[in-house]
Amino acid sequence: MEQFQLERWEGKASAKLPNTTPDEAWSLFSTFSALHLWLPGIDTCRLIAGAEGQPGCVRYCASAPGDGSYFNWAKEELLDFDAAARSYSYKVTDNNMGFERYAATLKVLPPEDEEGRGCELEWSFESDPLQLWSKEAFIAYLQGGVEAMAKRLEEAAAAAAAAV
Repeated sequence: MEQFQLERWEGKASAKLPNTTPDEAWSLFSTFSALHLWLPGIDTCRLIAGAEGQPGCVRYCASAPGDGSYFNWAKEELLDFDAAARSYSYKVTDNNMGFERYAATLKVLPPEDEEGRGCELEWSFESDPLQLWSKEAFIAYLQGGVEAMAKRLEEAAAAAAAAV
């Protein structure tokens, strides 16, 4: 009997940080267990296994419900951490949101313009299709998250520069 196999989703979202250097953004963003500082909707993110920044470590991320009735959570394992390339990759190992075989890479990219200003935050992923989502809707959701993270990183970098 032939097995029916769904096509895997792949996609990415990105946002520019026009006033933040790649090194500034990476220094803020590179802590694997600090996603809650940058991604709105994540209320807690903490390391539950392994050593911070070491492949194999696991973080627990959750969002608290507004009314106390339901919350989303995920356990995510760090697969690769490359400080020189300013990137890390992870996979979801357990969750209550329907992610199956989901893996993602987050990168801080250098500027593309000749003047060398700013940087770009990129979130790419590969996953089995998500129930109740279209691929396009999920990418749009990620795009909103990346844009919000970029804004928070820009604000934090500006505050750090002003404090010096």
